[in-house]
Amino acid sequence: MTFKILLIILIVLFASCVSLLVSVVYIKMSQARKERERRNDIEKIKPFLKKLFTAETIDFFKNHGLTLSKLADELKGKASHETLEDLLLYILEYNEGEKRVRARTIAYYFDFPEKCLSMINDRLTGNIAIGCRKAGLYQYDDAIPGITKALGIVSSETQLQALMALARIGDVAAMIGAFDKIHRLILINERAVNEILNVFSGDRFKLYKKMIYHQSEYLVRLFLKSMNRETASELIEDIAGIYKTGGKETRLACIIAIGASGNSSKNYILINALNDKEWEIRAMAAKTLGNLTDPDAITLLARAARDREWWVRQNAVSSILAYQDREEILVSIAETGDKYAFDSMQYTLEKSDETELLSRIRGVWKEEHRSIKMKAS
Repeated sequence: MTFKILLIILIVLFASCVSLLVSVVYIKMSQARKERERRNDIEKIKPFLKKLFTAETIDFFKNHGLTLSKLADELKGKASHETLEDLLLYILEYNEGEKRVRARTIAYYFDFPEKCLSMINDRLTGNIAIGCRKAGLYQYDDAIPGITKALGIVSSETQLQALMALARIGDVAAMIGAFDKIHRLILINERAVNEILNVFSGDRFKLYKKMIYHQSEYLVRLFLKSMNRETASELIEDIAGIYKTGGKETRLACIIAIGASGNSSKNYILINALNDKEWEIRAMAAKTLGNLTDPDAITLLARAARDREWWVRQNAVSSILAYQDREEILVSIAETGDKYAFDSMQYTLEKSDETELLSRIRGVWKEEHRSIKMKAS
């Protein structure tokens, strides 16, 4: 009896193994077949895309309909269309200018953007995120309501793709509404927000003008720190006003924005900040003044090189290196006999590979140190 039971168990196990093996072989063969079909589709599509993307601008917009009609005749089945869409999405994500315009024209011909809506309205979070990504790359305005609704899903990937999509579409009102919706539950990190704002295709001035006065101080700081030179320069008066009333973190963001602006009219804010009671403010101001190189800052930078906080000293010394009379300034600091200031100068000059200047500073320091010892004795 025991032998029969054992035999049955062995037979069942053998059958299960055979079934599993057959399933694996079938899946592998199916995947290989799909890959072959995909490669064949790519080979069919390539000549059409090459013709469309190498044509003169006037020829493309005049004759693309005929070429796309022929391409449509070549593509049979859902898989072939998916292959074409993948190729277009790649172009849209990694190319610029007219190439993107042409890729979108082709996508709209095949109704790819409209199909995003069904994915955005799907129950599966993964499909919703993919749908948002596609709609953004197609800059499909009709998808804005669905994308905005998707922001209600508690998923960092969905939030990222939804915000990225709205940024690519470039609708200012939709972008502001999106941040209003998520400002109490931002699931993505600062780096991701910067990436989103970098791809915003709409009116940056209008967006930033509104968002730097948002009720969320965190969002205010993110927008201040992500400003490019043009936007920061246009909003320099607003930035200066926010600096006056903001807390420590907001003032740090304002200093970054002032530095990004390249606008010297507000350098006095940075110079005054070198006397701030918060060392983080002093450190950021010292760093930023290295980019703006204001002659009025030299005296305070030299004093900041002797600050009690390590980061303030390091940033001050690094910034002094950007000034024309840097050698005289550093020598004057070394002559004070301040050991902490000397250590900061030595560390920074070693990292900057400033061997000649470092040699002179060491010489001055040794001479000053010797003089101090002689006086003491």
